[in-house]
Amino acid sequence: MVRAGNLLTALTVVAVLLLTLAPALATSAQTSSSGDFNVVNLLNGINVPVVFQGVYSCNASTSSWPTYYGPSKASQYWSVGDISSDQPVLELTPAQESASGAMFWQAYNLGSNVTVTLIGTYSSGSSPVADGFVFYLFMEPTLWGVKPQYNYSIIYTFTYKVRDNPPLGGCVVLPQSSEPYLVVQWDPYWQYSLFSSKATGPWNVWIVNNSNGVNASIYPNPSPSLGSGYAGWNGIGTGYFQPRPGDTIEVSVTYDPSTNTLSGKAYDENTGQQTSFTLSLSGYFSAPGPTYYVFGVAAANGNFSANWAVLYVGAQGLSTTPTTTLTTTTTATVTLVSPTTTTVTSTTTATVVLLTTTTTTASTTTTATVTSTTTSFVTVTSPTTTTVTSISPTTIISAVTSTVTKAVLSASDLLSIVAVAVAIVAVALVAALRR
Repeated sequence: MVRAGNLLTALTVVAVLLLTLAPALATSAQTSSSGDFNVVNLLNGINVPVVFQGVYSCNASTSSWPTYYGPSKASQYWSVGDISSDQPVLELTPAQESASGAMFWQAYNLGSNVTVTLIGTYSSGSSPVADGFVFYLFMEPTLWGVKPQYNYSIIYTFTYKVRDNPPLGGCVVLPQSSEPYLVVQWDPYWQYSLFSSKATGPWNVWIVNNSNGVNASIYPNPSPSLGSGYAGWNGIGTGYFQPRPGDTIEVSVTYDPSTNTLSGKAYDENTGQQTSFTLSLSGYFSAPGPTYYVFGVAAANGNFSANWAVLYVGAQGLSTTPTTTLTTTTTATVTLVSPTTTTVTSTTTATVVLLTTTTTTASTTTTATVTSTTTSFVTVTSPTTTTVTSISPTTIISAVTSTVTKAVLSASDLLSIVAVAVAIVAVALVAALRR
């Protein structure tokens, strides 16, 4: 009896510990899916699957760029600008007119604010330099994808082929997508252009429709900023700056689905100069739902150019881990013997950390009604005493079903399931041992 009591105590302690530790284990196992991840970090390389696209003369594909200059070759990139450095870079485009280079990756939109940030630079270019960095948000390609066979061979067209195309921006690639998507460009050449009198800043924002890959359209049309004859928002925002060779430039773009607002900021970390914009897309673009999209960054050159490169690319509000919905069923068989009918109710509340930034609390209640074998003793008023036994043995099988949405069936999930089963058995043993 002492051994059984010790076993029962041990089982109870184990169940409590498992239920207590399960949420913490889930959190530690899923920190990589918090919605904040690096696409490119040149200390660690490229961290997610990507495809590249290079363009020369703004009419043909090339695999010569984008190209990575690692520690052993980085000096080759910097030396063309007479800069002494061994900082690795991912060069998007060379200092060549009408050239472009882009990088794309796939991620799951969590439905919260989405921010894509890059830290860029250049070592050599024209004076002034053009046409800066480009961001792609919420593409849904059906004729290409982030797969090895599409590396340097995605389906796309160019801005200059678009009706009422923007007056500035250089050679910008417009990939195929079944649904409209957003393109945002920081172009430091705006302040030097013939259109500078109509421009307030160096930002271009376009809603692109290119479902077949070759006949793209840009909206709004006519341009709210430049008027008839042009499409999209062009030359918007406040502030200007021309970066110098070797300057590190932080450029970020944020989409807020709650207000359907797009914003951007470019900051020269060497000089402290900056520029920004905020734009409402209401009436022009609908907030994307939580699903998979393709995102990207690029650099573009026109008649003026630079060898634009990135040192870092990161994203927030996105996840690269798939999500699934699964149902788990736990069945416990309990047979008890006691002098009464006993109802056992156990409630378990577990906090489950999903592969997104949300936390869901799932509660399960298990009720098992156990009718045991009952022995009744009846004393008869006669010279003898008769014992009458009424037997009603019943075995109760209680099925507990809980549905939890989470990314993967991790070790912590299995621990939670085992803990619930152990707890039920422990309660049953307590009742049995008290007889």
